[in-house]
Amino acid sequence: MFSLLRQRGILFLGLSNTVSQLGDRLTHMVIITLIGVMFPGRISAFSEFSVTFSLPIVILSPFAGVFIDHWNKQTIMFRCHLIQAILIFITPFFVMLTHSVVPIWILVVLFFSLDLFNNTSKNSVIPDLVKYDQLVPANSIIITMSRIATFIGMVGGGYLIHWVGWQAGFFIDASTHLIAGTLILAMGAKTLFEPVRKIDFSLSRELKKSFNTFVLDLRELGILLLKDRMVILVMISVFVLPFVSAVAYTVLIYLIQQEFGMGTPGVGLLGGIIGIGMLCGAILIGHFGRYISRGLILIYSIAIMAIFFFIGPFFITPTFLYIIAFLIGIIYSFLGIAQDTILQEDVAKGIRGRIFATKEFIANLTFVAWAVMVGVISSILNPFMIIRAVGIVLFMIVAFTILIYRSIPYEVRSKL
Repeated sequence: MFSLLRQRGILFLGLSNTVSQLGDRLTHMVIITLIGVMFPGRISAFSEFSVTFSLPIVILSPFAGVFIDHWNKQTIMFRCHLIQAILIFITPFFVMLTHSVVPIWILVVLFFSLDLFNNTSKNSVIPDLVKYDQLVPANSIIITMSRIATFIGMVGGGYLIHWVGWQAGFFIDASTHLIAGTLILAMGAKTLFEPVRKIDFSLSRELKKSFNTFVLDLRELGILLLKDRMVILVMISVFVLPFVSAVAYTVLIYLIQQEFGMGTPGVGLLGGIIGIGMLCGAILIGHFGRYISRGLILIYSIAIMAIFFFIGPFFITPTFLYIIAFLIGIIYSFLGIAQDTILQEDVAKGIRGRIFATKEFIANLTFVAWAVMVGVISSILNPFMIIRAVGIVLFMIVAFTILIYRSIPYEVRSKL
């Protein structure tokens, strides 16, 4: 697998993506640090951050492919990194000048809008760099390097920002994206990444076509939800992951950083523990998942999260939160792999891609909706009441999921 790194294109794409992921995690860490400095005691500030980095994905994801398919992908990635570096570099000056959080939210919206184009271009350029039978190992290499960078960026980045301060953190972060963009230029000649079609392109027509296709995909999913209870079962669990993520990104980060006084290093450790849990979960389900009904994996996973969120306020300590984070990481892998496997087996091949794309859109939209909700109710309920309320909601989802599961004919359930 790693012999592919001898190929110039994969080597420099992998290095660029690794540095980029490191920079993305540093971006999160430095903004979380700044929120703690500017808005101590405000959960809603974390909610606003969650919304601003998720909303661009919800709005732009149906249309990003239109631009990427008609532009040079190497140029897109380079320019995205360059603009991101400039934005990150100038932001601390505007923050110090205005003493406002507005420059941060503008940065986050623009930064993650560019990130969508960068990541989509990266995924679409890989087939141009390797042979067809090398796609799986090529993707594995890039994802492995990315996961390592994510872990280092979350854990190490938290301590780094705590050590150098948020101002210097912005400048270090900017340098990572400048380096990532420079590495992209080393992938090969620009002409290798030109789009297939360069004529007869009407942007307005293509955008309209893309939007109409997206609406049709949503309609297709709606029809499936009316006819196929297996898809209903999966979509319930699709709702759960961003729901819990929104709570983790607002309430749990707030508790670790401010209530327990562990600062950004504590938040970075929280992210690192979730990552380790996800890795362990992927390994466990890879070895033992074939022996357990995937429908029951969904139900039991949600039930375990419901129990821990409900009893959490009674035992709330940093150690307990880290235990919950590890278990959430494992359950994330369980749910994600079980969801994808059920859809791959149950959904017809001709519409499978559209269903998966729509699933991602719904997940991001759910995250935004719940991040807003948590921000609103944080002015009414304290963090511990919010955590317990999440547990109650999850118990209700478990009950509904069991009803749906039992309504599926036994001969279908037995094949899960």
